[in-house]
Amino acid sequence: MLSQRLITAAILALSFLAGLFLLPSEWFVSILLIVAFIGAIEWIRLSGIQNRLGQVVFILIFLALSITLFQFRKFALIIDGCAIVMWIGIAWLLSTHPRYQEHRLLFASVAILSLSLAFFAVSDLMLTNANGAWWVLGMFIVIWAADAAAFFTGRRFGKQKLAPRISPGKTVEGVKGSLFVIFAFSLVSGTIVWDNSYSQILLWVLVCLITASFSVIGDLYVSMNKRITGVKDSGRLLPGHGGILDRIDSTLSAAPVYALCVKTLFV
Repeated sequence: MLSQRLITAAILALSFLAGLFLLPSEWFVSILLIVAFIGAIEWIRLSGIQNRLGQVVFILIFLALSITLFQFRKFALIIDGCAIVMWIGIAWLLSTHPRYQEHRLLFASVAILSLSLAFFAVSDLMLTNANGAWWVLGMFIVIWAADAAAFFTGRRFGKQKLAPRISPGKTVEGVKGSLFVIFAFSLVSGTIVWDNSYSQILLWVLVCLITASFSVIGDLYVSMNKRITGVKDSGRLLPGHGGILDRIDSTLSAAPVYALCVKTLFV
């Protein structure tokens, strides 16, 4: 199982890098939309909407919203800001709402909205300037490193549950280990890129830590949907990894805040 997971991860990473740096930006954005589309299908199923017509309607809304948002790129900072506010609200819901099982229609709506906003954030960042691909790569390195660090440090040192009702495997120690790894990565990478520009390095460290912190919200929210539905994975498309949604859950909440910070502070 572990070997299958590693092989799939390697193929995904190589495919991602090839698409990011070898394909024209517009093609890469089109691939992002396809990935988000598959994620939308998986999440609609998780949301408990069984009616075929209802599923189709939500998918069409996702496509229409994603394309519409892309037509308003000049308002990117406002759109990303709205996405951040939405995820702060979701964080509040996760920590305080005791009867979340009764709101599947709300979950389906948030699923469509969050996927569309994440697609917009990444694609807009990709097309921002000539260095867009590098900024996108930086974002995914932060998200993936944070996720891996949380998993391994949580397994080794985890004692205090982060959200036992939602995802019993996640621990406070895992999150702390994740933030420590991201701090080290951002400090080293920032020093390499900006040399002696300490203000730029400090800003980069802060952006990475904020991004890693927000990535936890998306992970927990998707975990809550899977827990409600009673499934372990969102799909079976990726051997050893589950579905597309299982791989992009952290990106949903992290992408808007990363994009907003980068476009405000660096681009």
